[in-house]
Amino acid sequence: MIKEKERNFACPVWSDFPDIELYMDQVISVLERYLTPFFPEEEKCITSTMINNYVKQRLLPPPENKRYGKKHLAYLFMISILKRFMQLSEISTLLDHLVREMGEEGAFNLFSAELTASLARLFEETERSSLSEKGKCARVVRTCCDAFSAILYAKSVFSAARLLPKETPEEKKDKVKEKEKKEKKDKEKGKKE
Repeated sequence: MIKEKERNFACPVWSDFPDIELYMDQVISVLERYLTPFFPEEEKCITSTMINNYVKQRLLPPPENKRYGKKHLAYLFMISILKRFMQLSEISTLLDHLVREMGEEGAFNLFSAELTASLARLFEETERSSLSEKGKCARVVRTCCDAFSAILYAKSVFSAARLLPKETPEEKKDKVKEKEKKEKKDKEKGKKE
């Protein structure tokens, strides 16, 4: 049986986040409160290392004077959810497009509303499932297949919307380095001649 708290879980909205800027440990504390239901007990949902890596990879705007605001909390919440089934390069592309279209607050509130509605739909359908007479195992199989299908569909829509990057950021860096090496070689070759 699905627990009441899981069935009625509501994702945070922009206004739920503190209006003051936070230090790293405070950010982790706030996000753990909202993300814990989505992660197994033995898995950390957010760490300082993850946050620093997201900043380095330009998925997350850098903090201002080591402090993080609502936009950081919003990005970190979305990244933490999306990374469960998407590559970081795909997440970056999606968030860039979403924020460009709707602004940071609008993008986060849309994401939050859609996730809340999806969770409610799924948990409600699971409870009413006609598979109940076949037992819990059949329900688990159906849910796993639904999850796979949803991820496959999401990637298809993502690709069809031309949001998928042609290459990863690492591949872009490698190409730039390769081009620079070639130009340097050509210059040296030109000097020798």
